[in-house]
Amino acid sequence: MRKSYRVLIIVFIFFLAGLILFFLNKYYPLDYLYNLIIKRDFAVNPRVEIDPGREYQVRIWYYPFYRTIKEADEREFFQELKEDLETTYPNIRLFVGEIDFATGIESLREAIEEGKPPDIYFNLSSQDLLEEKLQLAVSPYISPMEREAYYTVDWQQVSFRDRLWGWPVLVQRQYWIAGKGILAEKYKDLPFLDQLAYLEEDSLFLNYYDETLLKQLLTLVGLENFKVEKGELDPFAYEALEELFTLLDSLRERGILYKDSRLVPDIFVRKLLEDKAVVIGPVNPYLGHFISERLGEEVEFIYLDNLVKTYVLNVFRQRDYRGDDHSRAVMEVARIISQKTAGSLAGDLGLTKAYLNGEGLKAGAEMRAGEELIPGVKELLLIQPGERAYWEEVVWPAWLDFWEQDLSPEEVLKRL
Repeated sequence: MRKSYRVLIIVFIFFLAGLILFFLNKYYPLDYLYNLIIKRDFAVNPRVEIDPGREYQVRIWYYPFYRTIKEADEREFFQELKEDLETTYPNIRLFVGEIDFATGIESLREAIEEGKPPDIYFNLSSQDLLEEKLQLAVSPYISPMEREAYYTVDWQQVSFRDRLWGWPVLVQRQYWIAGKGILAEKYKDLPFLDQLAYLEEDSLFLNYYDETLLKQLLTLVGLENFKVEKGELDPFAYEALEELFTLLDSLRERGILYKDSRLVPDIFVRKLLEDKAVVIGPVNPYLGHFISERLGEEVEFIYLDNLVKTYVLNVFRQRDYRGDDHSRAVMEVARIISQKTAGSLAGDLGLTKAYLNGEGLKAGAEMRAGEELIPGVKELLLIQPGERAYWEEVVWPAWLDFWEQDLSPEEVLKRL
């Protein structure tokens, strides 16, 4: 009899715990409760709504993207954003600040150090997580229905631990630029990495200082997740790096890579402008537009299969926290930029919107980027917060040494 009572009591306790969690989850997400109660870490409740009686001031930092491509400024874009806000959230006021391409990231780091970063930062880098303590994850604010329209995000990889740290805005199909006809037509249907073997001697100029290059190549050899387990690379990451360094070494041995790789970061753009019989990479939207304007039909894009890069809005809080409702207001501004006003930027920059509601792409579908169609897009490799230290302290120095010290694959792999 006592045993039966014990079983009933245990069942009742579990039932009661489940009931409590059910009702708590109506107002507080489980990951919020986990971070707040179990981890005892800072947490933001994404279910808090905007207070209609409070005025919110949201600061945005951006780069002068329009001025790099046409004789116009950003007034039209931000005017459209303010009009959308006025309709939906008249109590949100925007304060917009322009930052310089050369010093912008340093200005952001200084603002973070002071505890006063902007609420929203237009991120043009290849790194989504810039500062874990003051940066807010955006995935808790994106509904399941909205997720389907953000077609470049692998939502299966988004979890309590691996959150989405940037609000997707614009998508760039990844390409390198080559002089017209440098690659024979019969080779253009090959997978991108196979095409490289048919380039001429001393024709491949790769800016290895740009982290995007390493991420592009690792993604192309098949690495989906960069993982570190107990201080060591997992087997898949190690094998991908081994394959990559072997490929680059073969291009070096055959003389396809420019002979003095240490000069490349300083001369690769000038070499294309002067010579044109070369291939350069990686290429961001601004560099691509600049070269296209200068050389026109003398150059062509060589697409990296179905690879894409998603540019994001990073959202920050201040050290003097303004409340969960303020964070919600900031997220709503980011949502409007991403889902409504980004279209006015996409066309001029030669990019595609990251949010395709009603035209969302599922696996195997096609995406239009300029004049091209991309079957089943694949997002550029992302380095998660837990792996960032190993990437920066081990992989990145080994990558630089491979180029600058002419290391063999065996020598560089010993450093990983």
